[in-house]
Formats: sequence, C-alpha cells, structure tokens
Amino acid sequence: MWFGDMVRPAMLRLGTRRARRILIASAITLFTSLLLLGLIATIRWGGRSALQSDTHSVVEQTSLQLLRTLQSRRGTLTLLRDTLNRRADLSLPQLQAMGASATEHTRHMLGIGLLRAEQPTVWWREPQHLGEATKTSLNRAMTQRGRLRGVWRSPSTFVVSAPANRPLLVMLEPLKAQAYGRSALIGVFDLKPLLEDFFASALSQPYPVQVLDRSTVLYRSPQWRSAQTDAARVAKGIVVEHPVALDAARWTLQMQPGSTRTVQALSRFHILLIVLSVLAGFGITTIVWILAARTWLLQHAVSRRTAALRRVSERLRHMATTDELTGLHNRRFFLNRWELECDRAKRYQRPLACLMIDVNNFKHVNDRLGHHAGDLVLQHVANELKTMLRQSDLLARFGGDEFIVALPETTPEQAENVAEKLRQIRVPVAGRASRALPEVSLSVGLGRIEPGHETPQSILEAADQSLYASKQHRLLPS
Repeated sequence: MWFGDMVRPAMLRLGTRRARRILIASAITLFTSLLLLGLIATIRWGGRSALQSDTHSVVEQTSLQLLRTLQSRRGTLTLLRDTLNRRADLSLPQLQAMGASATEHTRHMLGIGLLRAEQPTVWWREPQHLGEATKTSLNRAMTQRGRLRGVWRSPSTFVVSAPANRPLLVMLEPLKAQAYGRSALIGVFDLKPLLEDFFASALSQPYPVQVLDRSTVLYRSPQWRSAQTDAARVAKGIVVEHPVALDAARWTLQMQPGSTRTVQALSRFHILLIVLSVLAGFGITTIVWILAARTWLLQHAVSRRTAALRRVSERLRHMATTDELTGLHNRRFFLNRWELECDRAKRYQRPLACLMIDVNNFKHVNDRLGHHAGDLVLQHVANELKTMLRQSDLLARFGGDEFIVALPETTPEQAENVAEKLRQIRVPVAGRASRALPEVSLSVGLGRIEPGHETPQSILEAADQSLYASKQHRLLPS
C-alpha cells in the first residue's frame, strides 16, 4: 500500500501517457529477462545432460578396459600356475629364475612368491623398492589371507593399502598339484603406476578419474577438479560412477566430464554469460539512472513551476482582495466576508455591528494639496484605524475616502463606544500651516442587526444612513 501511495503521485506528475509507457517498457523488460533466463537454464540443463550421458558411456568403456587390463596381469600368474601344476618337481633356483623372468616381463609387477597354509611366504622374487614397514604390512596381509576359508580353492584379488600413498595389488592363484598341498601362487603389483599408465593410454581425452576401494582412494588423477575451476563450475555436481569387480575386490571408478568440446563450449558460454550479465547490469543500471535523473529533472521543473504558479496565484489573490493604496481589504473581500458574518450572527444569535467611516474635508485636501497628499492622508487614516481596532475586527476600504468595519461579538453599546473613539482621531495634513487646513477628522455611522434589518445589505444601508446623519450633524452650526 505504501509503495502505491508513493508511486501514484509521481505517476500523476509525469502524466498518464508517460506513466503508461514506463509501465509497458518495464513489463517488456521483465518478460525479456525471464525469457532469457529460461533459455539460459534450458541450454545449461541440456549441456549438463549431454555431459552426463557422454561421461557415463566413457566410464562404462573404461571400466571394461580396466578389468581386461587387470585380467591380463593375472595371465602371468595363470601361466606360472599351469606350469607348476604340470611340473611340481622344479627346484628352488628354477622357481626363482621363473619369478625373476615374470617380474621383468610383466609391467608393474614388484614380486612373486608362494603362499602356504600356516607357513611364511616364500618369495621367488622379493618385492623391490619397498620399505620395511610396507613389507611387514604385506607379509601380515598374506598371513591373514591364508587363514580365510576358500582361499585355496579359487583365485582372489585384494589391495594392501599400508602405507596409503603406495597401495599394492595382490593376486592369488591356488595350485592344484598335490605336491604343493594347500598353497597359492601370489603376485604383487604397484597399483598406482599401473592405473596411471592405464588411464593415460585408455582415455583419449583427459577425463578426471579416481578409483575407490570403499572409502579409500586408490588412485586420483591430477585432472580431478575442485569447485574453484571454471570447468568445475560448468560441470558442477556431475560425477559418474561405475563398479569394477575382480574376484573378491569391489572397486568404484568415478569420472568427471573431461575437456571435451561440450565442456569447452559450455565454459565459453559460461564466460559469455557472465560478460553479458555484467554488460546488461551496467546498461540497465545506466538506463535506470538516466530515467531517474530525467524524472528528477522533470519533477524539479514541475516543482519550480508549481511554486511559481503558487506565488503568482497568491499575488493575484492578494491583489484581488487587498486595496493597493492602504493595504487594507477591498470592497469585494469585505462584502463576501460580511455575508458570512451576518449568517453566523443570525444562526447563533450573536451580536454584530458595522461602522461606516468617512474622512472629513478630504476633498479640500485633494483640491489644495493634490492627490499625493490625499493618498498620504488615506494611508495615515488606515494606520490609525488598524491601531484602534481589534485583530478580530474586519477593516476594509469601501471606496474613495470611505472605510468600513465589521465588529463581530459587539453589542450596540460597545459599537457606539468604538465609534466615539474613532471620531476622536485627528490626522495632520502635510503643509497645513501654509495652506491653513485643519487636521483631518472622521465621521462614523453605525449599523447593527435589528428587527427590520435582517439582510446584510440592509445593515449596510442603515450604517450609511447613520453616517449621513453624523455628517449632517457635524455641519450644523453650534
């Protein structure tokens, strides 16, 4: 409500047609903005859907290729397992030679050995470049794995993630030959370089990927984006997952959208959108300020013109109701107010009187001293009357050398006293000594509300008759 109360006067000042144009322009701007926002949201949603679909296809293919790569690494152990099942009489030096050859010709294989039930691991080729703590963790994991039920019947794969910065992949191949009893062939692989080489060769585009074993990160590519990069903002929240299952190992392959043409296009679109938004915001702000300044200038001009018109109107009203010479109210103003005062006095049964005043010997002053001296006399008389009367009394110049006074709330006796005081007024005339002119005096006639004088005009006529009688009495010889 308060906004409407503020806007409505401004609109009225601007004009109906201009206000209608501003409202139409605002509605078109709002509709266009909503349309652009909807179009931008649709394009971004379509781009995200395309990114997610493409990434899902890539992660599925990559998961299958990773599974084949891991199975190919198991192929070395399978070949050695078949050899040992056929020839169980190989000596330890021969087995060590086979293990050395297998680690040299199989990428990322660190060591190979034989795990027997309730016995320490026999390494044919001990894992190289591992710290003592890592070797201890690896041997402990081998011993725990040998205690599991079913480990001697089917192949198994697991990860030793101690230390966390260098996880090891361990593959077990149970031996069927009776000479070995409950035993299995084991191969240890350096998992992080293996995954680095795999993703570098398997992915044509640098897709950000990471491999998780439950909540443990086995591998994370350097391209894995944080939320601060521009591409991450474009593909925010898009992470596609696919399971990778090898024997008992259950991994999760996660992938973000790579630097494809779609991502590049959306990144450029994102930058373009930001630039356009800044330009649009700057343009709209500039237009708003221009319109606001224009409106302020118009309002300022209207205010100035309104103030000037108000001053002119006040001056015209003052001129229409004020006598220019004496500064008193004029005849028109007095007659309008006199009717109101009479109506009020009759309605509320209040006393009201009227004094008609005439300047004696005024014609002689004009004839002998000129109209300028007569004007000065009238001004002096007006000042004397204002001094003698109350502020609530209505004093006006009735015409020529006649003045009239309305006395509200004044009884006839009080009005007669006021008239007598006014008759005592004497106004000196400039140059009277040389011209032998006496001081100017006043003749006063009284009119009041009485039966038979009910109308305002009749009261004025009674005051005029009383004034005439007063002048005649003054002229009679004493």
